[in-house]
Amino acid sequence: MSGLTVVARAKAKPGREAELEQAMRAVVVPTHQEAGCIRYAVHRSLLDPRIFITVEHWTSKEAVDQHFGTAHVQALLKQVPELLSEPPDITLYELLPEGHSEKGRL
Repeated sequence: MSGLTVVARAKAKPGREAELEQAMRAVVVPTHQEAGCIRYAVHRSLLDPRIFITVEHWTSKEAVDQHFGTAHVQALLKQVPELLSEPPDITLYELLPEGHSEKGRL
């Protein structure tokens, strides 16, 4: 499986954790319905409950670009300034496959 992995990190303002979690969860189902989405999952840090990440796998950079243009992502991005204590960190990665074919991929 090829494609592109995206890891996005967001840190909530103190006291805004529940709102950020709700906003991030709201994009999961519509994102799963996007044609280029292979995987999309939201996680919260066990060490700092203000930190959330999404781990995503997409068919292509074009699919990621289309994802950022969707209504559900645009709605999330409009909420970001009031919910986050710092700008989100969104990084794109290429897979370097190694080892067992299923365990070496997200």
